[in-house]
Amino acid sequence: MRGGSLTKAVALSGTVAVFAAGCLSSGSSTSTGAGGGAATAAGPGKSSVEVMYGLGPDTEPGFKADVEGWAKQNGITVKFTKAASWDTEIRARVAGGNAPDLGLFPQPGLMCDLAKQKKLVPFDDATVKLNEQTLVPGFVGAGTCADSKVYGLPNEVSVKSVLWTDAPAFSAAGYTEPKTLDELMALTDKIRSQGKTPWCIAAESGAATGWPITDWIEDLVLRFAGPDNYDKWVKGELKFNSPEIKPAFEYFQKIAFTQGNVRGGTKSIVATNFQTGGNALFTQPPGCYLFKQATFVANKGGFPDAVIAKLDTQTRPYPFPAKTAGDHPVLTAGDLVAAFNNDANVLKLRNFIASKENGTEQAKAGAFSPHKTADVSLLPNKTLQTIAKEVLYKASAARFDGSDLMPAKVGAGTFWTEPVKWISGQEDLNTALNNIDASFPKTSG
Repeated sequence: MRGGSLTKAVALSGTVAVFAAGCLSSGSSTSTGAGGGAATAAGPGKSSVEVMYGLGPDTEPGFKADVEGWAKQNGITVKFTKAASWDTEIRARVAGGNAPDLGLFPQPGLMCDLAKQKKLVPFDDATVKLNEQTLVPGFVGAGTCADSKVYGLPNEVSVKSVLWTDAPAFSAAGYTEPKTLDELMALTDKIRSQGKTPWCIAAESGAATGWPITDWIEDLVLRFAGPDNYDKWVKGELKFNSPEIKPAFEYFQKIAFTQGNVRGGTKSIVATNFQTGGNALFTQPPGCYLFKQATFVANKGGFPDAVIAKLDTQTRPYPFPAKTAGDHPVLTAGDLVAAFNNDANVLKLRNFIASKENGTEQAKAGAFSPHKTADVSLLPNKTLQTIAKEVLYKASAARFDGSDLMPAKVGAGTFWTEPVKWISGQEDLNTALNNIDASFPKTSG
């Protein structure tokens, strides 16, 4: 299990780091197209190109198959290097002057740190514009750094804005899809008033306990504050305790802190495993009726094997509701491809990985293309096809995981730990928010 969706659980070293000095070329390049057309750069082009990534076992085979197919057609050999700890290993490679040719970055903030140090080569404007025609809105912005240049574009994405239900139980109880946050709260109240438990909420992840709550908050900030304020928030331009951001926490508090709303009670949230915490949806009678989690939960190790075996009839995923009917904001994670040099073949492969032509084999394994033109029928089941059509490709604005964009001491630090204290009853909401704000570096660059 992987990766874009599990980054927070495994990348304990955080999202933003300062690397040792040492320069690689960052000169701009030109290309005739995102599909890997001829590029202009110094030299005839390498015969062997190294790609480094931290993909998991569900994503890696499809990625390698897609790239190998392209490489064979273009007469290039690709060296695939898998990092067990992406942050640590890419940091060491760059500091040692031995960077790979291409890297798949699960954290845009980390990528932009390297871009600031002139370690990466930006995409040219023509390639960006070509991709922008088919990419879900917001994905170009995810790969844009402080100098307004695009250094990374997504290879694949996971979808976090998903509300899971047990389809038969949900329908039998007479419940219907909530399309706004007000409707979601009304549904929560209705289920509780019937003597049932509305929610399973799970945030336990070992040393990374607390990160699933950041997904909740990020989705809610995207809805209450809007995409532009979301961007300001992750940059530290809007405080956690500001009137724009605080309503997201207050909405979550109303759901999670109201007696009877959460299976096991509020304090159980931080003791319930994030992968299996929704499995009570499927007990008889249901232990809960709603579970918010990214798409990885429908893989082995998440929902019970018996549920996964009949996923299309047992589950019914809905988009996590918007604040206003008709709006469709989506929270995602994924891997952005970036180049460490401007070799012609390196740039050609980078451009292919970012293009709509990439992703056929990955889709068959259940990975979502960031391009709205993707053939959703390639996805292995109707459940994932539904998420692609009803959630990802209907997005009015998509944003990458906010804590992966924030400085490490916040995004993989206080933004995890302070909500755990809040949920556990050790401190109130204002204290938690003020503590996070106090930890945010005065300058995040």
